[in-house]
Amino acid sequence: MTLLHEPHHDGSPMYVAEEAPATGSEVLVRMRTSATDPVDQVWVRTTYDAEPTYHPCVATSRDEHTVWWEGRFPVHNPVTHYRFLLASAPRDGQSEQRWLTGVGVVEHDPPDAFDFRISSHHAPPDWARDAVVYQVFPDRFARSAAADEREVPPWAVPADWDDEVVFEPFDPRTPLQYYGGDIDGITDHLDHLAELGVTVVYTTPVFPGESNHRYNASTFEEVDPLLGGDAAYVRLATAVHERGWRILGDLTTNHTGDTHEWFVAARDVEGAPARSFYYLLPDGSYECWMGHGTLPKLNHADPALRTAMVDGPDSAPSTSTTRSPGWSAAPRRPSARTRS
Repeated sequence: MTLLHEPHHDGSPMYVAEEAPATGSEVLVRMRTSATDPVDQVWVRTTYDAEPTYHPCVATSRDEHTVWWEGRFPVHNPVTHYRFLLASAPRDGQSEQRWLTGVGVVEHDPPDAFDFRISSHHAPPDWARDAVVYQVFPDRFARSAAADEREVPPWAVPADWDDEVVFEPFDPRTPLQYYGGDIDGITDHLDHLAELGVTVVYTTPVFPGESNHRYNASTFEEVDPLLGGDAAYVRLATAVHERGWRILGDLTTNHTGDTHEWFVAARDVEGAPARSFYYLLPDGSYECWMGHGTLPKLNHADPALRTAMVDGPDSAPSTSTTRSPGWSAAPRRPSARTRS
């Protein structure tokens, strides 16, 4: 049996009737088998209160090539996992059972980690299905003429444009090597992206930060002047939208930089509201991302942090849309991408 004849389900709209069903509802799923595959019974297997439950499927159509099966199961949790159990008619006195999971067909009962999953969270936008996304690392992509007039920041290890990138494990120069690419350099090269068929320009962080990657943001209030500032991002967003494309900006929500205004206040100002934003320990240390002291972790269990970071009127995504219009996932409709 070739892969084309294997049982198939992939979670796409052809196989799942509703992408984001509400919790408490039932969802209809489909799977197909080859007409030459002797499957005569199919069940959807999920769990309820950690116990496996089985929901029968029925064959809804059949032709000389394919049999389509449909079944329903309840959505109990925001993310519900499921798989299919296939049984074939007895041969030589024994029936055959197989499992169809996210990693394919197996003959043993696999771990739940391999199951398909359906989410009751908001479905992704339709435009994302066919999008061609080009990720831009601004420091390394292109320099505009204005870049030559900017001074190299004190934290940087300056590099000429044709210098080899330092990329050795734990080399301290790797995050500091500064080529000076900027946002106007991206705008100047959109024709190149058009030739590649790009429809979404995705920039890694553009907030100020003492590194070339800028994941260690020092503020969420502005675009780094070294990249051309807010005005350059507006120019890029405008040019992208004029082509009918979209633009995504990367916003880290699980940590800031150790020079971020929130962290500086939390560390240095007794009683500062931002002290609850981080995991500060009595000995003066703090929890940080992957052990990097420049990336202190944010405490999203803190209501004040959630207001400042996520859902308040002056939260980081809100201010990035009102003060820096470039954070736009759809033409003229701003949003922000999170990284964790």
